[in-house]
Amino acid sequence: MLNFIYILYAFTLPLSRASAPIATVLMVLVFIFSPAQRRKIGEIWSLPAARWIIIFVSYYFLSLLITATPGHSGEQWREGLRYLLPYLYLLPAAIIAITLKKRYLQMVLWALLAGMLVSELFSYLIFFGVLEKNRAIVFAANPTPFMHHIQYSTFLALTALLLLDGMIREGYRRYQLLYLLFFAVVVGTLFLINGRTGQVAFLIGLFALGLTQFHSKLKALAVSALLALLVIAGAYSLSENFRERIQVAQSDIVKMVEENDYATSLGYRVGVTVLSVPLVEKHPLFGSGVIDTMELIREGACECFANDFWLKRANHLQNQYLQVLVETGLVGLGILIIMFYQLARIPLRSGPYRNLKVVFVSIYLFTMLSDIQLHIQFTAGLFALIAGILLAQSRLERQEGDRVPIDTVKEAGNG
Repeated sequence: MLNFIYILYAFTLPLSRASAPIATVLMVLVFIFSPAQRRKIGEIWSLPAARWIIIFVSYYFLSLLITATPGHSGEQWREGLRYLLPYLYLLPAAIIAITLKKRYLQMVLWALLAGMLVSELFSYLIFFGVLEKNRAIVFAANPTPFMHHIQYSTFLALTALLLLDGMIREGYRRYQLLYLLFFAVVVGTLFLINGRTGQVAFLIGLFALGLTQFHSKLKALAVSALLALLVIAGAYSLSENFRERIQVAQSDIVKMVEENDYATSLGYRVGVTVLSVPLVEKHPLFGSGVIDTMELIREGACECFANDFWLKRANHLQNQYLQVLVETGLVGLGILIIMFYQLARIPLRSGPYRNLKVVFVSIYLFTMLSDIQLHIQFTAGLFALIAGILLAQSRLERQEGDRVPIDTVKEAGNG
């Protein structure tokens, strides 16, 4: 039942905001009420990456107590708990890690790609005006059908690199062509939408993937650079939206430097960073707490950026590292860094899964500079799904290695 839930979750994740909370509840309930699975709970703690994911989530909830003051009302406590709920969507990674079976591993990845294919279909139908989109999300020139463009660009970057790796490894020409067509469609969407975060993450992941494909690092860098230049040149010549976003970034910098105007996308990020510095200086170790942080940021904006509409209404810091540092201090940031270090160290013998790990870690390490990726349902769910798959593959490889007969190992050594 759990493995079928994983397949359904992977398919629906790119298509529904409700997917993460529903799937998380289902996974936890099935796991708890299955005695056979519940006996494996100790195995979670033997997986360093899974262990640190749980520690990260737990510490965030513990930080409510550490930073609490007698002046906090019951409503503030409830708001703090509600704020922390999205971090629970990271926990399925630990359950997937110890329960995903070998025969379902590839099915889960295919289900994710199938969900992205459906999402892409809707995206292009919106772009060409066949379907109308909910005005509350975005307009047709930015066709992100089910989520905000920053999160969608993260999904697209990961999908594109997963397809590129599959195309390189595929031995049959006809399947390589299918990979190539899907890759082109996904990259096309990535550079059509206003997703600069995912676009840069894709290029970074492309270089990281290139380094895994060639023994010669110089050749890897040359091929990756050439492919990146071709993608950028194609996007710049074909996508008016991409050209506009480059011009907007330049305009944002000019407004900040010459006009002291922070009422832009880039200006907001710089503004909240400036406002965060005094809070970090005042509460370096444990942070200013999830209850007080954004209220203090808004108060600071009223003093330092009195004419800025958005900064005075800031609801997050648009940077996962900064958000963790300000809310939970150096302790919380240290836990986050250790968590990613352990993810990067997951032992994997399988080439495709090693490449998936490289792409996954490099994309998240970069995109967290631009948004609170682990606090948003879609990207928190994607993080849990991919981390769980990697940990499950590592567990299965270790179990298969343990079952290799001693004589076989000796013969391999003699050979």
